[in-house]
Amino acid sequence: MFSVCSTLFPLVVCILIIKKGSWEFRLFFLFLIIGFLTDFSMYSLKMAQNYEYMGIFWSIYSLVEATFFYWLLSRYVLSKFKSALSVLYLITFFYWIVLAVLRISMGTDYFSVGQLFDPVYEVSISFISGFILLQMAEKEDSISDKPMFWIFIGIFFYCFSTFFIAAFLNTELSKDLWFLHNIFNIITLGFYTFGLWKYYRIQKLNTIQT
Repeated sequence: MFSVCSTLFPLVVCILIIKKGSWEFRLFFLFLIIGFLTDFSMYSLKMAQNYEYMGIFWSIYSLVEATFFYWLLSRYVLSKFKSALSVLYLITFFYWIVLAVLRISMGTDYFSVGQLFDPVYEVSISFISGFILLQMAEKEDSISDKPMFWIFIGIFFYCFSTFFIAAFLNTELSKDLWFLHNIFNIITLGFYTFGLWKYYRIQKLNTIQT
């Protein structure tokens, strides 16, 4: 439950910056709200031992998360890679569609969409976010002062850390290791919160100077 409530920390900071924030941070706010509602729904379903609907919620959220991450990364990746990133997202999207159709036609006992989808998009997002971080390190003198640096650190850490857990989703091993997912999620939200706080401080400084 603490992992679910941890989303409230970056949400509160988002509220402070959303009025004058860029569209990126406004959509990030919406993304966090969707994540919080999904985590809360998953927790409620787990308490009710309704594991079938948990899988449905998680599969849909995985597509939403992948879509947002690809969109955000596309705004910072080098121009010559934007087309390749768009193609990679389309492949990822259609891969999710194929898995969803197969799951419906074959029944729920054969596989989980998230079990096959999450590792694929998390590897892609890890690689791209890592590349952007390297790009930022080469261009910026003090990247730790950049809000987006901490956001991308959070994305990279989350996708890289949860990749192996996602591969065993809906198995007995994943249930034993799920506490690690919660720990990784809390750390990721800590990165998000710090990045958003950096953005708030920049906003406040700009307001004072004007």
